[in-house]
Amino acid sequence: MERTGGGVQEEGIALVLDSNILFTIVIAGNRSRAHRIVEEYELHLFMPEEALIEFHRHVKKLKRHAVKDFETKVMLAFTLVHIVPRELYEDKLRDAYSIAGRFDPKDTPFIALALKLGVPIWTEDKDIIKYGIQTQKYIALDTAAVEKLLSGKSLEVVLQDLISRLK
Repeated sequence: MERTGGGVQEEGIALVLDSNILFTIVIAGNRSRAHRIVEEYELHLFMPEEALIEFHRHVKKLKRHAVKDFETKVMLAFTLVHIVPRELYEDKLRDAYSIAGRFDPKDTPFIALALKLGVPIWTEDKDIIKYGIQTQKYIALDTAAVEKLLSGKSLEVVLQDLISRLK
């Protein structure tokens, strides 16, 4: 995977959004750091279609934790994200499964989409981040790393900082 661009483009940054970031936005709304980042920067966020199934599986729990305006927050969250049909990253699922199978097979579609698009995954899942760093087969960044990337730091500097924070 090319590590120079990191999904940064003239018109914004492209990222595969992990469900945990979307769930944070739904629960906390504009109180969350992720929501503020999405509001402040031009981002192109992508999720595999399996994310809809995962969201549906957790909707009752999310609704209990959301402070208020759950439906509004859900609508807002899903307007921020492009849901990508499985057919578009299906050719990467086998490779992604061989990667995700080492820590959590449920992460397969997110890794497959990141491999297909050649962009980082935005997640708070330390296993995804650590395995990406160890194998260099894909890039996964936490919220702090995404903020640094958006502030103009190079992907290499962001990754070095992330590695030192995870030790």
